[in-house]
Amino acid sequence: MTPPSRTPATGEVAGQLRTVINRLAFHLRTPATRHGITPTRLSAMAALDRNGPQRPGDLAVRLGVSAASMSRLAEALEAGDLVRRAGDPQDQRACLLSISDRGAAALEDLRREGTSQLSDDIDALSAAERAKLTDALPVLVALADRHLDAAEGPARPASEQPHGST
Repeated sequence: MTPPSRTPATGEVAGQLRTVINRLAFHLRTPATRHGITPTRLSAMAALDRNGPQRPGDLAVRLGVSAASMSRLAEALEAGDLVRRAGDPQDQRACLLSISDRGAAALEDLRREGTSQLSDDIDALSAAERAKLTDALPVLVALADRHLDAAEGPARPASEQPHGST
């Protein structure tokens, strides 16, 4: 099936949307960076919180980082007691990373702080602007879900991974 042709207006909307989303994402990451949690560390913690324990290699693929970068990232998160490393019960040669209690609490605090900041910003909008934002949310959620589903794909259980994919 051939995708519909893009009009100049579609490209302009896409460019503006990308810029706005990046600016909002930067604003929403500010609490994490103030607490010394880099965007990559935050992404890893959120992925472990959302998807449960994962092998480092699987998490690297999910985050789009190299195995070497994942190794350094896992060490930093483990040193900060934000994740735990344990043996994989399906394959004792492999390990699984999972969010620690401290990591889950940090994520919850960061989410609460970010939501509070964004709530304040939304409260400052006019009623008409808040209504437009509310009306746009289902479309934005659908766009985000489409990209998340494509990026993450169906994760295979660790027991189905080829050996050596830690």
